[in-house]
Amino acid sequence: MVYSFEFFDSFIDSIAVINKKGEVIYTNIAWKSFSSENFGFLDKTDVGVNYLDICGRATGKDAESATEALVGIQAVINREQALFQMEYSCNSLNEQRWFILRCTPLVNNVDLSIVSHINISQRKISEEIVKKQNKQLKEINKRLDSTMFKITHDIVAPLNSVIGLIHLSRIDNESIDEYFSLIEKSASNLKSFVQETLELSKSTNKYTEVDFNRLLSDFYESVKYNPALEHVKIKTDVHQTVEFYTYKNEITSVISNLIDNSLKYYDNNKEESFVLVSIDSNGIEAKISIKDNGIGVSKEMLSKIFDLNFQVEKEVSEGFGIGLSIVKQSVDLMDGVVNVNSELGVGTEFNIIIPNLKQFRD
Repeated sequence: MVYSFEFFDSFIDSIAVINKKGEVIYTNIAWKSFSSENFGFLDKTDVGVNYLDICGRATGKDAESATEALVGIQAVINREQALFQMEYSCNSLNEQRWFILRCTPLVNNVDLSIVSHINISQRKISEEIVKKQNKQLKEINKRLDSTMFKITHDIVAPLNSVIGLIHLSRIDNESIDEYFSLIEKSASNLKSFVQETLELSKSTNKYTEVDFNRLLSDFYESVKYNPALEHVKIKTDVHQTVEFYTYKNEITSVISNLIDNSLKYYDNNKEESFVLVSIDSNGIEAKISIKDNGIGVSKEMLSKIFDLNFQVEKEVSEGFGIGLSIVKQSVDLMDGVVNVNSELGVGTEFNIIIPNLKQFRD
């Protein structure tokens, strides 16, 4: 029997008709277009393939949802249920996407069923925006409590540069005008930082575009007169090919705190001390690694490293022990994860993953 389903071509959702065996006997234009744009091989997704076999062959992270789809579609084919649907994610290289897979019997036909994929990405993005906004509102009270700690801690690194400049001006009178100009610039930057931090503590944070190369350049400029840099070499490797959106002040605080931490706890017994900063970002996420060969932390202490007031060596530390606590708080606010590996006498590596919030921006 010849069936005519051309009216499905007017639908924007991807639609296929399958028989009792699960074989695809028809796909609409939207289905073909999606397959061509995302997979490139119509012969693997179009008329003639067995949709149940495709679900059954799925492996890896898609295996569980594919098995759920297989069972549900088979139940509709057998007319054991009148509707099967499930939500699933299907990300492209540069964006997160969500769909509803829906299977229903074809009306007045016991042999055929309809499979459709409905793009619900905008709805999910809207839900995520609301969820994130609610989370931000809950964070305001916490941020008010920690703002003064954050300001106190985060100005230590640039203040060290100011102190370094003052020291240089005392031993090099010929360049004193240049040094005072740099001190004035550093003081102005500190004032802006304090004002921005206070403002952010009173309102919800905004997603803004982040250029990681520029971020690192600005940070290095602010600490280039830090005396520790006479002993520690910072190496940078950044791969960023697409726009990346996140909380700029938070990611700046995270990266600057971790690099400053490495500078503070370098091992002066090593012939060469270094900090390796690696950032790899794409449309989905950014992976950040900050690794050093400093004094390290014992395995027994690692579980406490993000606790407030934790310090590696209290007798040599000039800080208040809140830097890593701030890092954890900032990463949580960005919906990211942070892990740390360290070995006493060998060094420390922090690994951070944060999502690209480009699609959620206002």
